[in-house]
Amino acid sequence: MVKLTGNFLKTAEVEAGDIVTFKDAGEWVKSTKYTYEDGTPKVDFTIKVECNGVEKSMRLNKTNREILKSVYGDETEAWIGKSATITKLKALVAGKMQDCIILEVGVKDEPPKNDTPWDE
Repeated sequence: MVKLTGNFLKTAEVEAGDIVTFKDAGEWVKSTKYTYEDGTPKVDFTIKVECNGVEKSMRLNKTNREILKSVYGDETEAWIGKSATITKLKALVAGKMQDCIILEVGVKDEPPKNDTPWDE
């Protein structure tokens, strides 16, 4: 794990409908700012993205990781070159309502339909 450094995508820098494209497979990194109650550093999943022509790092919370996994799979290497659309929502974070980024991606292809009628 590495320590978090600057150049992170911030909610204030994006608009709903902006597209992020994943540039690497991401990694788990130790936070230099936040710790668990026992004092151990919190860890975040951080991935490089391109948004509006600029490459930045983005922390993916569990919700966004699950959204991406449901469409692109568990192997984050498969996410490279894939895109997601930004939605901004208000959520309660540390006791305050704040803008948050939620990612939206297309749905997986549905399995082929069986065109054979049941009553044959």
